[in-house]
Amino acid sequence: MPKYMIGLDSGTSGIKAVLFDTEGNQIMKHGYPLTAIYQFENWFEEDANEIWDKAKQSIAEITAQYPKDDIIGIGITAQGDGLWMIDKDGEPVRNGCCFCDGRAVEEFREWEQDGTIQKVFELSGTRMFTGNQPAILKWMDRHEPEALERAAYIMHLKDYLFYKLTGEITSDSTDQSLIYIDMKSRQYNKELFRLYGLEKYLPKYPPLKSCEENKANVLSGIARELGLSTHTVVTSGPMDVSACAIGAGVVESGNCCSIIGTAAMHEMVIDEPCADNIFAGMTVTHAMEGKCLRLMSSLAGTPNLEWFLTIFEREKIEERAAAEHKTLYQYVDEYVAKVPAGANGIMYHPYLLAGGERAPFINPNARASLTGISVKHNSFDILRACFEGVAFAMLDCYCHMPLEIKQITICGGGSHSAVWCQIFADVLGKKVITVHGDELGAKGTIISNAVAQGIFKDYYEAVSKTVTVNKTYEPNAENHKKYLKYFELYQKTYQLLMETWDMRHKIMFEGDE
Repeated sequence: MPKYMIGLDSGTSGIKAVLFDTEGNQIMKHGYPLTAIYQFENWFEEDANEIWDKAKQSIAEITAQYPKDDIIGIGITAQGDGLWMIDKDGEPVRNGCCFCDGRAVEEFREWEQDGTIQKVFELSGTRMFTGNQPAILKWMDRHEPEALERAAYIMHLKDYLFYKLTGEITSDSTDQSLIYIDMKSRQYNKELFRLYGLEKYLPKYPPLKSCEENKANVLSGIARELGLSTHTVVTSGPMDVSACAIGAGVVESGNCCSIIGTAAMHEMVIDEPCADNIFAGMTVTHAMEGKCLRLMSSLAGTPNLEWFLTIFEREKIEERAAAEHKTLYQYVDEYVAKVPAGANGIMYHPYLLAGGERAPFINPNARASLTGISVKHNSFDILRACFEGVAFAMLDCYCHMPLEIKQITICGGGSHSAVWCQIFADVLGKKVITVHGDELGAKGTIISNAVAQGIFKDYYEAVSKTVTVNKTYEPNAENHKKYLKYFELYQKTYQLLMETWDMRHKIMFEGDE
């Protein structure tokens, strides 16, 4: 009988369970949207109880259709950064803070001014931003100390889900790379906690395990509830960016992966952490030993398309697409393709989320803007500008990477648009590929689970047997030349906007002081 594995992936907009066979073929998936909680403009929270309930529902939708002994593993990944805490009874202390939360502006500015951020970068290869856990934890220490007092464990989201499924409290180096560990030993670095002034909270952090070691059997009560065997092996990790890279087959140095989701994660595999002096982005350990990922984690992702669709009546666009028997991306692509490169002179800066922008520059007050609009433009000129703005943000990030790009794999929601993928290739001037499967984060977790169970001897063998190329996009040289000129305008415009973003924030939140 064939055997199957479930990849559980919890992002900011939703959670899903995806079923794969042991050869990496995606069989089915079920998922649910998650409720974003915006108590203040720069806050972005979610309810951990809601996430757990919808995790169970997602898994149960699959297990109801398969014999329990046929599902041999569950791999978990989730959004990184942010802050998730449980009390002594294993219950959430408060809402979780997501990676795009921007409340810790004051803490970030203080660390920027006193040199802490520079020192942290030298130790970790990561330039801190407001959504990193240390910044949010520092904010909590000042404004909600009672929540930290109640916390028995300070976690990341995948750690919480692993605990709920197995009863085990652990973490791994991929999540704790941001920003708590020695990048070579992959263990907690007390000096980093000291720099943050957060030493007293180190005992609340879970023990660290490698992704292959971070496994346990599902709890018997949960197994009965979800229709699983008690022999089902659950693995925790790697975090979403590493999981997606594995699911995309990005495991060799110089290979790159751009995850165009809620955020836009641009990552390059490197051998040696902290070996460059590019004061931007992040460095996290990859799932396998001896490899790391250099990340430029822009906040310029698919919410830009979602915003456009909302503004221009999404329901009507979806109805027209359905009437023509097309997917939403196919319908939109057809019209965007008719607009020439450069969007007829419209420039879009894609900084919509609460945290502003975090790579290659960091400004939590950054906000999106359209420039160059005139009466001659229409909605699809604006949509093309949105697509191009995300691509310019991608190029801006790759310009700050330490190695020559060998190949770029596009995944996430943005990979479903053939026109967008071609724009990425044209803007970067590099070959772009997509791979089979549309849930690569979930696939990465089941690959990790298969390695942990000994189905494959290592990640390299696993990737070679489970990941295949779907489409290839070669850059158009003429468009690339044109885009380089627009990219210069893109950079110049946001540099000039920096002061106005901070002025806007002051007007809105600091009154007349």
